[in-house]
Amino acid sequence: MMKRAKRTAKVMTEDFTDPAVMQQIATWLESAGASAIEVETEDGRHVRIVMDDEASLRADDGPRDMVPTAPASVVAAKASFAGHFLDTHPARGTPAAAEGMAVTAGDIVGFTKVGPLLMPVRAPDAGTLNEYLVKAGALVGYGDTIFSIEPAQ
Repeated sequence: MMKRAKRTAKVMTEDFTDPAVMQQIATWLESAGASAIEVETEDGRHVRIVMDDEASLRADDGPRDMVPTAPASVVAAKASFAGHFLDTHPARGTPAAAEGMAVTAGDIVGFTKVGPLLMPVRAPDAGTLNEYLVKAGALVGYGDTIFSIEPAQ
């Protein structure tokens, strides 16, 4: 029997308590649409950074101009996990959702699969499913839009 070489992860040597490093990580999280990250340091400690919904990535605390925005006319059901998108649960024969279907917040509209792990893709709000933006079997990343949803009136 042949032994395989042990794989080692790349090591990040940054000081996570440095405000500049934290600012950069927060920027990466926001641009990826992620709300949290957990990193294991070289010495075995775990560092978890969680974005606050109301947090601002601006470093200063000075006054900010508040610009009103119009409500979005379409919301997105996004992948909560990176993997292959499935429109049908492997144990069932019918798709979890279809275009034109009415959904409520939290309804499962598809799945993301990595190996044996299957994670649901849920509708964030009530509405009508417009269209699949990803084909079944396609590789998706965390936060990728799977479905567009027309909000309920």
